[in-house]
Amino acid sequence: MMRGNSRHLCIWVTIKDAEQVKLMQDRLSSIGAALETINGRLGILLTEQNGLQALITNGFQMMNKTLAEIKKCLNCTQLKCPDGYLNETKFGPFCYRLESNRCKSWSRARQTCQNEGGDLVIPDVNTYQFFRNLAKNSKGQCQHFWIGGYTSTPGSNYVTVSGVSIPITFPFWSVGQPDGLGGENCLEMRSYFTNYLMNDYHCNVPHGFICQKLP
Repeated sequence: MMRGNSRHLCIWVTIKDAEQVKLMQDRLSSIGAALETINGRLGILLTEQNGLQALITNGFQMMNKTLAEIKKCLNCTQLKCPDGYLNETKFGPFCYRLESNRCKSWSRARQTCQNEGGDLVIPDVNTYQFFRNLAKNSKGQCQHFWIGGYTSTPGSNYVTVSGVSIPITFPFWSVGQPDGLGGENCLEMRSYFTNYLMNDYHCNVPHGFICQKLP
């Protein structure tokens, strides 16, 4: 009886081992298929990465070309300012014109600049000294000059014609200004205020003016 049982046990163990081997083979086959799939996807990703790199490289090349064209254009703006306007490239691609013979109110001066495609010049820390020099060297009959700043509450809350606030701490205000005396709503460069420092004044008084525009 023991010999018969041992034989049957051996056969059963052999069958069980075969089933395990088959199971392992199936698992290895599945793992192999998965590795092939991963390998294929990695190949696709590498191809896409190379394409993306080429796209980025082309984008940088186009951007550098565009920047070079813009720089070239900015360097040529001096040739594009209309008659009567001058260009100072260090202040950007703007053209400027000082009118010292036809004195006008602030609103009429601004309208003149707008009719020429620009506006009254915007007071700015970086450019103000340049405009002072223009005014000091002028030879016309107008002694003072309107610029692009105003307020609806005299003495405070001044803004440029582009809507930017002009703080009281702006370094080119004349001493004690702005004071809003008697309804002074518009900004001027006054000749006897330390060589054209900024002052608020009555908008209807005729002055010279400075226009600013793009070429």
